[in-house]
Amino acid sequence: MKRRTISTLAALLLAIPLGASAITSEAQTNSSLSEDNTSIISQRRRKGRGERWERMMEQLDLTSAQRAEIKDIREKYSSEDNAFKEEIKASREKMQSLLASDASKSELRRQHQQMQSLRQKMGDRKFEGMLEVREVLTSEQRTKMAQLIKERGQYGGFHRF
Repeated sequence: MKRRTISTLAALLLAIPLGASAITSEAQTNSSLSEDNTSIISQRRRKGRGERWERMMEQLDLTSAQRAEIKDIREKYSSEDNAFKEEIKASREKMQSLLASDASKSELRRQHQQMQSLRQKMGDRKFEGMLEVREVLTSEQRTKMAQLIKERGQYGGFHRF
């Protein structure tokens, strides 16, 4: 009886490290898949926004000059927004590492404030871009654009001028 118990315990002790390595390997695979899925989702969202933007531009019946001017505005803000997005990502990663560390409450609050400040700047920039696009439109087109935005609902609003 004792031999069987010892054999069972030995088998369990050998199996634990194997199981742990399998779990670690699976977690790494899942993490990699999660990052890939996030990237794919981001690409689809950008594509969807672009398609929605194009449909809206068609519905507004823009002239070729208006289209060109709006395209320039969007490109200007888009290239600058990429830098902001990278800053926000780095700030978020820093917050995650601070949360996992022994950082003080004041350090966490400072980092939170920095994140909020970056998000506010990003929102302000989007608003400024929207104002620039608005100046290109006629009053009829502005009215039509407001109507289209309202029809899209709360979550489909005017994210990317």
